[in-house]
Amino acid sequence: MPQTLPQTLGLLAALTCPLVMFGALFLVLRTQGLKYRILWAVLCFVGIGAFWMRASDGVWGFVPAAINILGPGQQAGYYKATVPLGALASMF
Repeated sequence: MPQTLPQTLGLLAALTCPLVMFGALFLVLRTQGLKYRILWAVLCFVGIGAFWMRASDGVWGFVPAAINILGPGQQAGYYKATVPLGALASMF
C-alpha cells in the first residue's frame, strides 16, 4: 500500500502558495492610501526558497537560495512550492 500522505501534503503546499499570493494582492489593492501600490502588488508574487517533491514516491527537497516569481513551478511528476515571503510582507 503506497503512502499517500506525503503526496497529499506536497499537493496542498503547491496549491496553497498561489492562494496566499492572490489573497495578499487583493489586500494590497483594497488598502487605501498605500504608497508604492504597484511595487507592493509585484512583491506579492515573490517567493524565497523552494520545496519540491516527486509525486510518485514522496521524495522531497528544499532549495534555500531560490528566488521565485509567481510561486509554484510545474514539471511532470513533481510538485513545487515556495515560501511566499513577499505576500506575507505585504499583508503585515
